[in-house]
Amino acid sequence: MIFRMRDEHRGGLNGWVEAGLFVIAISALTVVYAIAQQAGAHLVVFILYAMGFAAAGMLALTGLGESPAKIAFARQSLAFGASTVLLEAFYFELLGVLPPAETSLALRLSVPVSLVVGWLYLARLMTPKLWFGSAIIVAAVVPVLWNVEPGERIFAIVLAVICSLIVAVKTFASELHPANQAARTIAVKLRVTGLVVASTTLIGACVLLPFVALAAFGAVEAPALIPPLAAFWHPPTLVTAIVLGAPIFVAMTYLTFSSVVKIGTESFLATSALTPLSVVAIQAFATAFGQLHVTAFDTALLPFIGLGIFGVLIVVHARHRG
Repeated sequence: MIFRMRDEHRGGLNGWVEAGLFVIAISALTVVYAIAQQAGAHLVVFILYAMGFAAAGMLALTGLGESPAKIAFARQSLAFGASTVLLEAFYFELLGVLPPAETSLALRLSVPVSLVVGWLYLARLMTPKLWFGSAIIVAAVVPVLWNVEPGERIFAIVLAVICSLIVAVKTFASELHPANQAARTIAVKLRVTGLVVASTTLIGACVLLPFVALAAFGAVEAPALIPPLAAFWHPPTLVTAIVLGAPIFVAMTYLTFSSVVKIGTESFLATSALTPLSVVAIQAFATAFGQLHVTAFDTALLPFIGLGIFGVLIVVHARHRG
């Protein structure tokens, strides 16, 4: 089979190329999170602003087009938005019991979870080779989760599974979105993505702001996830969200929506096995230019990362070659 850089049927780049670029984009976002946090930004506020400016930027380029509300509030858009908000909350909790590198590795469980979800609810084929690849991915994650303190081990496992399920639901929502499936040009794909990100930002604001107000008036004790009012007009947060966060969110969400309809949710998530290595490379680049200060990468994770990559290669081969 001849590999083509462009997708002549659905428009844009080849789905595998877009998935690879997504890995770079989400790795860059992980490093930008760290830069923003070191600048004093509250990550929840940073994410909300970055999504909002990303949506505004995409729609400024494409316009609202026809039936924008129908696209923005389609059930797949709402599922994508709700799962995005839930993922941030549960991922925040998981980072409380696992370091970032181990957390990233634990989310490789999203690959076998997406396979099972597709098998159970979308009638997608599950072959022995896919089961075998899934088992290898789980085997790569189990030692990381088992290394958690015994008192928090079950909590970490449950959080990792919940996060992986949310990732699967979020990605299936983008794959099955009717407006995304119908899009055939970059401009239309960008408009659909902008509308979905706009509704996601609205959902996030509607969930977050009441808790912020209650905490500000002392009605509830705010957990670390809920930002103080002052975090919303913190200049470094605004600058990093607009200059760094928004462009990466544009790339990341566009590449997600464009790629998943071409190669499928399971294969798209499988490419994320390369994310830890990509994060290390971008992190080293940012550190070399004095933009980031981090602890050294734990090389003990390399065998588990390698095992996870081996597992997803089996999954991708089984899904696309049989």
